[in-house]
Amino acid sequence: MKVNPKSISIFILICFFSLSSKALEKEKYYSEMYCEELSGKVNYTLEDKSKVDCLTDTHAYEVDWADGMKVYEAIGQSLYYASQTNKKPGIILLIRKNNSEKHIRKVKEVINFFELDINLIIKDLISKN
Repeated sequence: MKVNPKSISIFILICFFSLSSKALEKEKYYSEMYCEELSGKVNYTLEDKSKVDCLTDTHAYEVDWADGMKVYEAIGQSLYYASQTNKKPGIILLIRKNNSEKHIRKVKEVINFFELDINLIIKDLISKN
């Protein structure tokens, strides 16, 4: 198979630009960073081996990306963690894409409609890069 040098050059350029300086860390990095800001315990293990992303004196937080279907799971997870720790539920949503607002809006609507006492924290990672 003969490889075209022009194709290789284009491939290298695509790889180079995809590794931009705006690359984001993994969710765990932000979970640990924001949990530390809240003076919480990172990855607190429950009796059933579930892990609370961040357990503070008052809240059990689930940390998740704000751009996909996992935001809806965060509601249930935060409620479950709160029930197991006798803390209030909390969610920290991390914005890494421009299309996150629709998911955040829906989470807020569910929290408001059902009058859930969930502390929702939004962290915009896009503007920090």
